[in-house]
Amino acid sequence: MTDGRALVTLTCEESKRLIGKGIAALPTVQKAKERGVIGFCICSSAKYVAEELLQEPLPASAPYVCGYVSGEGLYAVPDGQAGKQLVLVDGEPIWLDWPKENLTKYIKTMDAHDVIIKSGNILDPNRKAGTLVGMSNGGEYGKYLPYILSRGITLIVPMTLNKSVPYELDEIISEMGITKFNPTRTHGEPCGMLPLPGLVFTECDALETLTGVKALPAAIGGFGDSQGTVALLLRGQEKNVENAWNLIESLKA
Repeated sequence: MTDGRALVTLTCEESKRLIGKGIAALPTVQKAKERGVIGFCICSSAKYVAEELLQEPLPASAPYVCGYVSGEGLYAVPDGQAGKQLVLVDGEPIWLDWPKENLTKYIKTMDAHDVIIKSGNILDPNRKAGTLVGMSNGGEYGKYLPYILSRGITLIVPMTLNKSVPYELDEIISEMGITKFNPTRTHGEPCGMLPLPGLVFTECDALETLTGVKALPAAIGGFGDSQGTVALLLRGQEKNVENAWNLIESLKA
């Protein structure tokens, strides 16, 4: 068959939507949706996965984030300002009154057939991801990590390529820590970092899962509204490249 090739760009939001579609299509996730538990950590990338599985937008009354990075600094969303937390149990959506309620209500009985979705802040050259944490107890994700590791719960980590860094995660984590920073020399809140020992899933993984094409990053950046844009080189059978092209065009519609 004829080989095809394309060069495409994805804004940050388009990347997250594409990754959400790819994760939702994974057999592991589909099985957990049919009969199991899928927990969505309070982060924007998990929101996109949830919307693909529910086939409807999440409520817009409150942001589905518990912390954020801005030009002013690193910040946690104050209690009461974040939205409720979503968990799917056998495909049925249940909304937890976060932070009073969280996934610990279910995680003690979850196993390898169940799924937790949690994105990170950086992705190192070895596809290891890390997430910032601004609380001494590890915050929301810190409550889940021991159960994920001890019970073998499936952790899926949606990561846009614009979070890639040319430094190893272990080096960064060893230098982080809330008590290592003077508050007067910190933009926002001092943070530590926790590893995300799960399946990292990027735009490239999504395109291969959904269309069978091989995708390679060609550029990362942009300015203005296009900050965080990723350019990808797509290669594969012409029909697969066409399907990938049409998928990306649909994200831009």
